[in-house]
Amino acid sequence: MKNKKGSRRNRNKSAAHNNPQLVVDRFTKLPDDLLLNILDRLDTPDAVRTCLLSNRTLHLRHMLSRFQISVDSFVPNCGYATLKDTIPMNSAVADATDSILTFRRQDIPLRHLSVCFYLKYYDCLTIGKAVVRAMATNNLLDSVEFIILPEKKPEHYSTYDLRHNGKQFMRFFGACTDAFAGLTRLYLCNLRLGETDIPNIIATCKLLEYLCLSFCETEDSVLQLQVEHPRLAELDIYHAGLELVELNYLPNLKHLDFSLWVCPHEPLSFGNVPLLSSLSLTNVAMRYQEVIRLSHFLANVPNISDLYLNFGSEKIWVQPECPKLLAPVLRNLQVLNLDELPEECDISWTCFFLEAAPSLKEMRVTVWDHWCGMQTDKVEREEQGYSEKANVEWESSAPDGFRHYNLTKLTIYGFQPNDNFLGYIRHIMEAAVNLEDVSLYDRKVLECCEDLDLKIKVAPSWYPQTIEEEELLRKQITEGLVMASPHVIHFRS
Repeated sequence: MKNKKGSRRNRNKSAAHNNPQLVVDRFTKLPDDLLLNILDRLDTPDAVRTCLLSNRTLHLRHMLSRFQISVDSFVPNCGYATLKDTIPMNSAVADATDSILTFRRQDIPLRHLSVCFYLKYYDCLTIGKAVVRAMATNNLLDSVEFIILPEKKPEHYSTYDLRHNGKQFMRFFGACTDAFAGLTRLYLCNLRLGETDIPNIIATCKLLEYLCLSFCETEDSVLQLQVEHPRLAELDIYHAGLELVELNYLPNLKHLDFSLWVCPHEPLSFGNVPLLSSLSLTNVAMRYQEVIRLSHFLANVPNISDLYLNFGSEKIWVQPECPKLLAPVLRNLQVLNLDELPEECDISWTCFFLEAAPSLKEMRVTVWDHWCGMQTDKVEREEQGYSEKANVEWESSAPDGFRHYNLTKLTIYGFQPNDNFLGYIRHIMEAAVNLEDVSLYDRKVLECCEDLDLKIKVAPSWYPQTIEEEELLRKQITEGLVMASPHVIHFRS
């Protein structure tokens, strides 16, 4: 009997595979509420295309509670878009936004609205006006998002291009201030704006909860940007070229991501940010840039629980400090991620975090020379102000027999079986008495790294390849450590 049922089931699957119409028929027989639940999980163009497959589902395209559309939904059949393709793609986004939002049923609440488009003025106007109409008839909108994309990669933009983009955006902004006033999320990229433009944008977007500024410059490159907003919860600033960003009044800010600053000193000033708990900092530090003392830098931010620091495989730009100075600002730290530490350099200095953060539960360390993202020519490195590789000088100021009672997980990417790593792991296993997991990974390998210049000499990896090599390393690491178990050490592929 079971075999008959199984063979019948297999025949049904085969029939559905060979007859797409059968799949459509089964789908359309589902009740409307279930169909809408499925359709709302798709991008709106895909959801509409699905509704058009059958007369039974045709009416559902006007009943969607989520509107999410992107230029990616209109990529040509070849699978990729050229610069010329951005014109019809953007026009399709504008037309679809206008049409779908105009003809949807007004008695169905719209909960989410997201539009991703290129900065082409008349398309922007169409999108902006359609969004304003949707806002006026939907008071229950939870999220309204504009993602304004660049047509080219940042490195292909000249100063003239950036300034032109900035003027185009401010023209759009001035024509559709009502749309911006209702946004909860805004992503801007590749703009050169006037000195007062960014504060004006932030002030106009009264409901803003997330803001991303990527490659957004100002006419005055030494401008001090002051940020104030009562609702902003997430702020991402990438390569802004600003001298100083003063976070004066952001009472709801919870996450800050700040990357690639050019000033020689601390790039951020923290004012009223009582809820800030997640901080991400990324920088490729030059010789002229001072190292940052976290005890001073984070003096007004004592509630950081998640800290991410990326060094871009170059100079270490934080200063190891004694626990007495750091403990007041790191006392709530629970997750620490130290990314892209330069290879062939001592990593023991990172233990100063362990000594100053008694609540730390998880620590991730990545040692990696990301060659395809690094300047490798010695002359150009010297001219551009890069530093040479050097060990960070550090001596533990913790008392003998220091113990940490909350760290349960240590993860290392770029592990190599040498004294640098083995001694480091032994030290942490000896100090962290409740450590449950030590995960060791080989170096990162990305697709972009596969075609490196042959002149770049990459040291071979000696990551263990056999079970026997892994067992030998476990023994080396734990030998003589009374409280350490080799079973917590895992080699991950």
